[in-house]
Amino acid sequence: MKICFLTNELSFKHGWGRYSIGLIKALALKGYQPLVLLDKTSQENDLKEVKSYKLLSSLRNDFLKPIFIWQDYLRVKKIVRDCQVIHSLIEPYAPLANLLAKNRPFFITAHGTYTSLLFDKLLIGWLTKKSFKKANKIFCISKFTQKEVFKKIDFRNTLVINNGVDYNKWQIDKKQIPLKEKIILGVGALKPRKGYHISIPAIAKIRGKYSDFKYYIIGDQSDKNYFKQLKNLVKKNSLKEKVIFLEKISDEDLVNLYHRADLFLLTPVNINSNFEGFGLVYLEANACGKPVIGTYDCGAEEAIIDGFNGLLVPQNDIKKTSQAILNILDNSRLAEELSQNGLKQAQKMDWSNIVGQYIQIYEDFYKKL
Repeated sequence: MKICFLTNELSFKHGWGRYSIGLIKALALKGYQPLVLLDKTSQENDLKEVKSYKLLSSLRNDFLKPIFIWQDYLRVKKIVRDCQVIHSLIEPYAPLANLLAKNRPFFITAHGTYTSLLFDKLLIGWLTKKSFKKANKIFCISKFTQKEVFKKIDFRNTLVINNGVDYNKWQIDKKQIPLKEKIILGVGALKPRKGYHISIPAIAKIRGKYSDFKYYIIGDQSDKNYFKQLKNLVKKNSLKEKVIFLEKISDEDLVNLYHRADLFLLTPVNINSNFEGFGLVYLEANACGKPVIGTYDCGAEEAIIDGFNGLLVPQNDIKKTSQAILNILDNSRLAEELSQNGLKQAQKMDWSNIVGQYIQIYEDFYKKL
């Protein structure tokens, strides 16, 4: 079966890209033929073994978007004519996928915040809702995302399939030399819904017990206002030598930092329509054998089983976040238990296991044609 995928990029640098790579690679290993349509502006390609075309321009969300959708359709319709299935891996390309599908099965993945934001727009929102209604299935990456989608419109064609993780990608051969200082790691774009404004003051509270530590925050820093807010928080809490912001590091350096870390910390918060749809980074940390800390009332609840592979804390709760950090750092037995269970959870959620759910849906709808 040949499947056309629409996504903005095939890069490990961002969540959409990692999801796209994981699913497409897993399908290719199962013998399916992926054809990928990418945004014109995509820079990196971490999946060069798969045929892809950088032709799309309809990621934009202004009032001219319908024109660009139509132009994209005319540009790519011949390229995808021998594909049996169409799958928009990110929400903004749903209207284009709808046009390309015609009588073929087509699917949309709903990740989180972007779905709600698109629905709230006038013309684009109408086009997106129409496409979502027509899709054979909307794959929601978590029950929380599904719930948020239902707040906008009651779709009957949704199915929850949690994100997978490429377990082997996060393994390393060389043994890490233990460090005297404690390493805490957070990975994700610097934006308010990631909750770094909660985790930074929470980190400050452990200083009385652990003076020798580093908190690495790795992610896109393009939100300058929020980045400035975080740097001010670092200064206010006298953490200048303790909190280290990094951006655009290599995959090798990222994997090494995961393995160096004592725990992974990301405390998402829901802000209006902005929320954490799942939290693939928790599984990536688990794949490196690290205990994780996340928050309740968002998609992190499906990546983290509280007390099994990590700990969950209430959103916006600096005190309980700090207590969770200390629970892991103080208790080596708990830390080891969470680490070992994390490895098991990441192996269970490997894309080689998750991909079967997609295959079944693709095949079922293709057979109905």
